[in-house]
Amino acid sequence: MADDLNKSDNSDLHHPLLSALAPLLGARIEAAHLCPETGLLALAAYAGQRIILGAGLGPHATGLGLLPRVPRSRAPSSHPLVAAMRAHLVDRRVASLFVSPDGALCLLAGSEDGATARLSLHIGRKGRACVVAPSGATISWPVGAEADPSPTPIERFTSSISSTDDLANLGAALLEASDRRALESRRAFLLRTVKMRLKALERRAEAVGGDLARLDDAPRLQKIGRLLTAQASRIPRGAARATLDDWEEGGSIEISLDPDKPAKAQAETFFAKARRLQRGAAVMRQRLDETLRAAALLPPIADAIASAPLEPAALDALATRARAAGVAIADSPSASSASAKPTRRDPQERRPFHTFHGSGGKPILVGRGGKDNDALITKFARPHDLWLHAKNIHGAHVIVPLEKGANPPADLLVDAATLAAHFSDARGESACEVSYVERRHVRKPRKSAPGAVTFDREKVITVRVEPARLARLLSSKEET
Repeated sequence: MADDLNKSDNSDLHHPLLSALAPLLGARIEAAHLCPETGLLALAAYAGQRIILGAGLGPHATGLGLLPRVPRSRAPSSHPLVAAMRAHLVDRRVASLFVSPDGALCLLAGSEDGATARLSLHIGRKGRACVVAPSGATISWPVGAEADPSPTPIERFTSSISSTDDLANLGAALLEASDRRALESRRAFLLRTVKMRLKALERRAEAVGGDLARLDDAPRLQKIGRLLTAQASRIPRGAARATLDDWEEGGSIEISLDPDKPAKAQAETFFAKARRLQRGAAVMRQRLDETLRAAALLPPIADAIASAPLEPAALDALATRARAAGVAIADSPSASSASAKPTRRDPQERRPFHTFHGSGGKPILVGRGGKDNDALITKFARPHDLWLHAKNIHGAHVIVPLEKGANPPADLLVDAATLAAHFSDARGESACEVSYVERRHVRKPRKSAPGAVTFDREKVITVRVEPARLARLLSSKEET
C-alpha cells in the first residue's frame, strides 16, 4: 500500500483534465466538506488563490468542477469521510494528480515528514470517495450496496473539459444543483416534522377527549354506590355479580363485584371512581385546551413552509417559528438528517414506557402497563435508578434514571411521585402515598402476574397532586 501511495508517475498533465487541474499541484489543502444528501464533495486548497475542487459522487450531484464557494449544506466533522479527509489531507500539499486504471481521479497529499495520503474519487450517480491514510488504513463513502461496484470512468464526465474555465463553469452548475436539492430536502424535512407534530397533537386531543367523555359515567357510578349501599344486605357473601333494583329510574342494573369483599364495602369503590373522574376533569380540560391551542398554530406554519422560497434565510425563519410553536427541530440540521425520510417503526423497537420530563428537564419513565412494566424494570432500568409505585394500589411502574450514588432532587422526586399517582387507580385523588426504592431492591418473582413485583427497603412519600404540576408533566410527554 505504501508503494501505491507514493505512486506519482501518472501525473500526466498532457491529459486534458489533469492539465485543467494543474493549479492544484503544490496547493495546501485548507478544508474538506461533504454534502451527503446530494453527494457533493468539496476540497478547498490555497496556492496564491483559493481553489475549491468539487466532485459529484451522486445521487443528485454528478460531475467534476471548480466551485465558486463551498456547499451551503455540509456534514458535521463527525461524518466518517469528513473526519478522514480532515485527519489525512487537510494541512498537506497536493503532491500529485492522476487518473487510476479504473477511471478514478486520484490526489496524493504529502506532508513535510514525507508521509503521503491518497484521495480517490469515482464520479457518478453511485460514485465513491476513498481516503487511504499513510498507514494504509482506508475509509470509503458510501459503503455497501450504496456504491456502484463498477464505477463509471471519469472520462465520461470530463470529455468536454479542456481548460480551467471549463471546470469553473461546470463547478458553478454543480454547486447550484447541489444547493437547490439540499434546500428542497430541508424544506421537505421541515414540512414533515411540523405535520408529524400536528398529528401527534391531534392524537393527544383525541385521547384526552375520550377521557373527558368518561366524565358522563360519574353520575351512574354514584347511583350504583347509593343503590349498593341500600341493597347490600340482599347480596350473598362471595357473589361476583349482583342485580340492583333501580329505584330512581325503574328497572334493574347488573354490576360486577369483588367476591372477596363485602358488598356494602364495595359501594365506596364506585363513589371513589366517580370522585376521581370529577377531580381529574379540570386537569383534563386544561390539557385539552393547551393541546388544541398548540395544534391550531401549526397549519399556518405548514402552509408557509410548503410555499416558502428556496432561500436559507426564509427556511431559517420558518424553522425558528416552528420551534416557537413547540416543534422539535434541530438548530442546524445536516443534509443527511434533512434527507432522511420517516420510516415505519419496527414493532420490536416499540418502547415499553412513556417518557416525561420533570424538574430540570430530567427524564421520568412511566410503564405502559402489565408486561411493559416488567420490561421497563428488567430491561431498561439500571440498579441505581429510582423505582416508584403508588402504595398498595394498582398502577404503572415509574423509573427515574440517576447517576450511580446520586439522590434525586426533591422537586424531581415529587414530579415522579405525581406521575406514579396519576397513572394508578388513585388518579383523581387529591393525595396519594407512593413507595420508592432503588431498582436494585425490586424483584420480579418467577411465574408472577404481569407487573407484579416484591421489594424491600421501602420509603414512602405522600404526594399532594397539584393540578399545575401535573399539567406541566403531562404536557412534557415525548411523542413516539
